[in-house]
Amino acid sequence: MRNNTEVKKNIVAGLGEIGKPILQLISKYGPTAGYDIDPKITDTKKLKKYENLPTLFLHICIPFSSDFIRNVKTLYNKFKPEIIVIHSTVSPYTTQKIQQSLPIPIIYSATRGVHRRMLHDLKRYTKFFAIYPEAPREQFASSEYSKMLKKCGVKTKQMSNPITLELAKIIVDTSYY
Repeated sequence: MRNNTEVKKNIVAGLGEIGKPILQLISKYGPTAGYDIDPKITDTKKLKKYENLPTLFLHICIPFSSDFIRNVKTLYNKFKPEIIVIHSTVSPYTTQKIQQSLPIPIIYSATRGVHRRMLHDLKRYTKFFAIYPEAPREQFASSEYSKMLKKCGVKTKQMSNPITLELAKIIVDTSYY
């Protein structure tokens, strides 16, 4: 059984326009390593350095595709996190489908901002997130996520459920307002 003082790592999967700034931001919180399908941009030294630390958060920053859920499950099996946070824009009910298939809490936390200044915008805008109330360890996951982002200088606000946030993200991304 793990104690509360044990150091745990964060893994950011997908080091593109969203993942790279997320990695920069949460690296301030504690041991953090980036992983990408492209081995040229994966920091293998950091992954190796932290490989024996348990993974608290697995941050999903990969593009949405028909293989998204399968890819998230593969990353779950690779890193064995306590909590998964999806930062990617996804189709409605994606978070629910992943939550139903994995035994850990899944948080959906839409990313807002302009890609070329994403690190600045992550701190500028409130980072909305949602988790299903029936998710395992829902209170723990919500609390740890809020605490981590607060230490990184990011304001958070919890929404009622992931589907609301998934739909809102799509509307905001496709709106001209």
